[in-house]
Amino acid sequence: MKYKIKHYPERCSGCGECVKACAENHEGLSNCAVYEVDGKFYYFSCLQCKRPQCASVCPVGAIEREGEVVRLYPELCVGCRNCEEACPFGVPKFNKKTGRINKCDLCLERVKAGLLPYCVEACPNQALELVKETPKPKEEEK
Repeated sequence: MKYKIKHYPERCSGCGECVKACAENHEGLSNCAVYEVDGKFYYFSCLQCKRPQCASVCPVGAIEREGEVVRLYPELCVGCRNCEEACPFGVPKFNKKTGRINKCDLCLERVKAGLLPYCVEACPNQALELVKETPKPKEEEK
């Protein structure tokens, strides 16, 4: 399944409910943020890179690409913080409470169970939407 979280800045009030819900459900540290730029608010989370640098430097395989999602396996993380240094977007964050890394995985397990990601569910303005994409069939080679 291919999906993403779409943000509608024109609906976003910058309330931060998405950030709060994410933190409450990820051991106190949010995996997303809302930034204000020129009076508008913009949601930011992991870009789910095709070739994730964070995964390539993890010595224990705690970060890997699973389909369209760059997934973190926190139980494998040793807290070395290599991924923090490698990510050009500053996405992985060290959680002082757990001694491990946090990063957005688009709430993969929730979505597989038919639920919305925490951030999407918490948005009071419907500024975030879970968009499921159907892969286009490849044309047969002649």
